[in-house]
Amino acid sequence: MNKLKQTLFGCFLLFLWTLSPSVLSAEIALDSPYLFHAKADQQPPERFETVPHWMGQLDEASSVSLTGGDYWMITPVMVNQRQSNWVVDASNSIIESVDYWILGSDGSVQHAHSGYSAPYQFLFDYGRKVTLNMGTDYWLVVKLSSRYYSSPPEIALQSVADHQLMSDRLAMAVLLCLGGLLFIALYNILIYISILDKAFLYYGLYVFAYFGGWALTFHLPAHLFNFHYLELHHLFFISLPIFNIMFYKHFLQLPSYSPRLWRLSQYLMFACIVALPTSIWLLSYTAIIASVLIMLWIALAITCGNVCLMKGFAPARYFILAFTCLLLPAVIILPGNMGLTPDFIEHAELATLMGGTADALLLSLALANKLKLLAEERKAHIEELAIAWEKARLDGLTRVGNRYAFDEYMNSQLGFADKVVQPMALALLNIDSLKSVNETLGHQEGDRLLLLIVQLLQATDLAHMKVYRISGDEFVIVTPSAGIQLLQSALSGLGEELASHGFKDCQCSFGMSLNTEVADPHEWLRSADTHLYQSRMDKRRQEYADTRGVDVRLHLS
Repeated sequence: MNKLKQTLFGCFLLFLWTLSPSVLSAEIALDSPYLFHAKADQQPPERFETVPHWMGQLDEASSVSLTGGDYWMITPVMVNQRQSNWVVDASNSIIESVDYWILGSDGSVQHAHSGYSAPYQFLFDYGRKVTLNMGTDYWLVVKLSSRYYSSPPEIALQSVADHQLMSDRLAMAVLLCLGGLLFIALYNILIYISILDKAFLYYGLYVFAYFGGWALTFHLPAHLFNFHYLELHHLFFISLPIFNIMFYKHFLQLPSYSPRLWRLSQYLMFACIVALPTSIWLLSYTAIIASVLIMLWIALAITCGNVCLMKGFAPARYFILAFTCLLLPAVIILPGNMGLTPDFIEHAELATLMGGTADALLLSLALANKLKLLAEERKAHIEELAIAWEKARLDGLTRVGNRYAFDEYMNSQLGFADKVVQPMALALLNIDSLKSVNETLGHQEGDRLLLLIVQLLQATDLAHMKVYRISGDEFVIVTPSAGIQLLQSALSGLGEELASHGFKDCQCSFGMSLNTEVADPHEWLRSADTHLYQSRMDKRRQEYADTRGVDVRLHLS
C-alpha cells in the first residue's frame, strides 16, 4: 500500500511540476478570438488596415466542429512587455494544418506554417517563433484545417523562453509516461511467455495499445520516424476496451463471479470490434465514437471490479483503484471530445496520459497481488497434497507404513545378490491370535494389541528400522543386516512382553530373510514368508509333541 501511495503522489507531483505557474508569467492573455468558416478560395488579408473589412466578408461560426473543417481564428494582439521574441501556438487539439499570419500596424507581415504533417520547432506542439514589438498593434490571423479535431483548438502567445521551458517539461512528462507504459507492456508480455497466464498477455497488449494511442496523440512517430498517418490514432484507442475486457475476464474470473456482466462485456467488445474500421473510413466521427465506447468501457469495468470485490475476490480492489485513476481525467476530457462540455483544465490530454500511466501501474500491482495469491494457494495445495500423500502411505491405526508404502519401498530396492549396495534383513511377523482376541475380548482390545506390538518394535534399539503393517495381522520389519540378531531376539521375546501387558495367550510367528540371499524383491518377501510358514509349522509340531507328552504321562499314572 505504501508503494501505491508513492506512485499516485509521484504522478500528482509530476503533473503539478509540468504545469507550474512560474512558466506562465510572460504569457499574453488573448481575448476570445473571432471564429469564422474558411472557404477554399479565401485568402488572408494582406495588411493590418484591411483586416476589419475582410472579416466582414466571412461567415461567422459559433464553434469549431469536432468532425473537422476549415476555420479562421482572428484576434487582436498588443504587446505590453519589453521583449520581442514570442511563440504563437494552436494547442489543445490535433490539427492537420495550421497557418499563422501576424499583421502589424507598422506594415510588417509574418507568416508561418505548422500542423500535424509539418516540421516541428518544439516537441509535441504546433508552436512557431514570431517577432512582436512593444507599442505596435497586431492582428493574429490563424487558419485551421483538419479532418477532425480532438477538442476545440486554443490560441496562445508566450515568450520563447517560457514556451521552451513549458515544452521541455511537457516533453519530459510525456516521455516518462510513454516509457513507463512501454516497459510495463513488454514486462507483462515476457511474464506471459514465462507462465502462460493469458491475463498478462491481454494486459500487455492493452498497455501497448494505450502507449500507441498516446504516442500518436503527441506525434512521437512523426518526430522520430517522420511517420504521419492520422487514421491509426483512434485505432489504438478503440482497441483499448477489447484488450482490457479480455484482460479482466481472466483477471477477475468474471464468467464465474458474474455471468451477466461478462455477457454485457462481450456485447461492448463486439461493438468495439465493429467500430475499429471507423478510425479509417469515418475519420471525422471516430473521436466521438471512441469517446463513447471508452466511457461505457470504464463504467462497465468499475462495475465488474466492485461486483467481484463484493463476492470475495481481494485483488479487485487494485483493479477498482486503477480505473478510478483513469476515470477522473476521462470525466474531464471525454465529454469535451464529444463536444458536450468545454475543457475544464489546460493540458487535459497530459492529465489523461498520467491517469492512464497510474492505471497501468496499479493494474500491474493487481496482477502482482494475484500472482502472490496464486502462489499461496499453490503452496497450500502442495502442502495438502503432501499431507494426503503421507496419510495414504500410513496405516490408519498404528501410524506405521501401510502396504502401499511397503510396495513403494520394495520397488526402490534394485540391488540384490551380488549387486547389493547395503545388506538388509526383512522380517515377516504374523499375529496368530489376533482373530481370537477380537472374538473373545473385542476389537478394541485387538486394536490395543496391534498398537502395543508397534510400540514394542519401535522400542528396540535398532537404527534405520522400518515397520510396515501389510495386512490385518501381518507386519514387515526391515533393518540393516547388522541388527538381525537384536531383531530376532526382540521378536522371539515378543510373546512374553505381550503376556506382561495382559495378552497371556497371544501367539506370534515370524520369518526372516536377507536381500543377499535372493535375486529380486518378490523373492525376498517370499523367502521371509517361507521361513514364517516353517516357524509356524515347527511351533505346531512342538505344541503337538507337548500335548502327546501330557497324554503319555496321564496314561502312565
